[in-house]
Amino acid sequence: MIGKRIPWRHVRYHWEIYLFAVPVVFLLALFHYYPTASSIYHSFFRWNGSDISEFVGFKNYRELFASTTFWQSFRVAFFLGGWNVVKMAPALIVAVWIHRCRSERTQFFYRIMFVVPMVIPFLVIALIWRTFFFEATQGLLNTVLSGTGLMTVLCRLDAFFHWGGIFVEGGHPAWLGDPRLVLAACVIWGFPWIGSFAVLTHLAKLQNIPKEIYEASEIDGATWWSKFSRIEVPLLMSSIYLMLVFVIIGTIKDASMIIALTGGLDGGPGGLATVPALFMLRKALVNQEMGAACAVGIILTVVVMTLQKLSAYLLSEERCSSPGRTAVRLLGLLFAAALLLLLPEWRTIGVFLFLGCLPFSAVFAFLRERIPFPSLPLHREGLKSSSFLSEKVKDLFLRFFKHAGIWTVLTFAFVPVYLMLIVSVKTNQQFYEAPGVLTPPMQWRNWIDAWGMISPSLANSIFISTTSTVITLFLSLCGAYFFTRLRMPLSGFLWNALLILLMMPTIANLVPLFRLLGSMNLLNTFTALIFVGASSGQIFGIFVLRNFIADIPGDLFEAAEIDGANHFQQMMIVVLPLCGPILGTIGVMHFINEWNEFVLPLVVMSDTSSLPVMVQLQRLAGEYVKFFGPLMAGYAITSIPVIALFMFSMRLFVRGLTDGGSKG
Repeated sequence: MIGKRIPWRHVRYHWEIYLFAVPVVFLLALFHYYPTASSIYHSFFRWNGSDISEFVGFKNYRELFASTTFWQSFRVAFFLGGWNVVKMAPALIVAVWIHRCRSERTQFFYRIMFVVPMVIPFLVIALIWRTFFFEATQGLLNTVLSGTGLMTVLCRLDAFFHWGGIFVEGGHPAWLGDPRLVLAACVIWGFPWIGSFAVLTHLAKLQNIPKEIYEASEIDGATWWSKFSRIEVPLLMSSIYLMLVFVIIGTIKDASMIIALTGGLDGGPGGLATVPALFMLRKALVNQEMGAACAVGIILTVVVMTLQKLSAYLLSEERCSSPGRTAVRLLGLLFAAALLLLLPEWRTIGVFLFLGCLPFSAVFAFLRERIPFPSLPLHREGLKSSSFLSEKVKDLFLRFFKHAGIWTVLTFAFVPVYLMLIVSVKTNQQFYEAPGVLTPPMQWRNWIDAWGMISPSLANSIFISTTSTVITLFLSLCGAYFFTRLRMPLSGFLWNALLILLMMPTIANLVPLFRLLGSMNLLNTFTALIFVGASSGQIFGIFVLRNFIADIPGDLFEAAEIDGANHFQQMMIVVLPLCGPILGTIGVMHFINEWNEFVLPLVVMSDTSSLPVMVQLQRLAGEYVKFFGPLMAGYAITSIPVIALFMFSMRLFVRGLTDGGSKG
């Protein structure tokens, strides 16, 4: 239900509804549009952020376009984006496996098991990989490769493809210290690459498939592949495409993972792991070239918005004219060809990986119309000629394969958690002697020491995340009510302005935002993190809640209005109870995002007593002398609040996603 249109002459009867939009618009204008305008303005200046401000026109842009380092950052971003697309497959496969479990208790058990390792903050996982897996001499990755014989295979491949001696017999590759391997380390980390949000989103979509469809397909003799390709994949296609877009765009505009793995703003050895966002931060914070950094932010915004517009057009291409589809597909092919020219090292591998990028959706759609997708026959007559096992044996084999696959993925997913807990009760000597097993005596003192190191920052993060989440939910509810209840004058303009912010990377405006917070005396304060986080979080919250409020029958609002309820009362007694599940979902997602926020606090906060826990962990991990026991205990303590929140709210979270799927 979208409210009726209100003309200007009737605004005086409904003026109070504008009060719902005032705090929303104020925060958006202050923390988003003003920094954007400032970024555009200062991109034409040679500006150091304080006493130097000289107009130089397009000089900053010309120097960027002539900079090989700048273009190399985009090569790295698209290279990692292509790999991240490939890494989406395990989440989809695991979700289908869990969905096909016959017992609801088994499904719930698997969901719980996958939530525990997957909601651990990404920074913690990245630091564990950096500490234990990628270390050259004692690293687990080199140990596993040597123990399984895979190192010998890599050595032979090195000699065959002339990689330059990256892998040699008896050697220990320095994954984060070798310029030839740093990009590979950025790809490998996090294996098996299962994201809890992706798994739960796919499961919520799969729950909307009626059981009658499966029963009918089984009567027709459908195989497991036929169910997957003809029933499940078509339903999941919209969420797969959207996640694909978010993955690629997120890779371009994010720098947190690179900073966590490489330990700073250098982008690894030789700066070969520099992405555009990291290039911008280095320009601003290291070189003090604020004007050039603003120019990088503007270019980054244009690239991200172009990719999102192209993606939206591809997602709705079935509603477009034939010439429009052809033009978009040709654009996608040209874009894919341009990406191939931007590939970094390992071109032979990268050529195939970039086929999984965003332009590949256009290529796939183009080929799908001309080459029929191979599929197994659905009828038993076709199955009898190709099957030599009984249906019961095949069913048992598929069930065994399904559960074995789930447990295999779970085992790999729990390895970082296991190491974190095991090492948390060891001394450094015990760790070097036996890093993967418990060795008495248990050093429980490590947990006490860790609590002393991170308890202040842990309290800071809890306060920041909780306060920001409450403010975000309130602003999101008010904004969604304003945009849905009535179509007021200027509401269309404000809605389009909100949609633009969905496509605008926040980090692109980080430099002018930093200057704004400084002029407001908000640097090194919780207020800055809370309100900037709430301002960003409300954009997604309003966008999601608007669809839910639009599904509420208009009769409920009319009945409340007849009873004399004003707009605030209508929102409290009609909207709030019906939007409980999706509010819970938005709240959980925003809390986790704020808990994991890393770049903004790293730039804004300098007082060690006020640091959020993620920045504190990065600081402790970067110390020259490390005590692994207290460090791992600190990682574990940091993960407990997020795991507890997700486990207690998982039913509400999944219910909100499921309602979204049924209403959408």
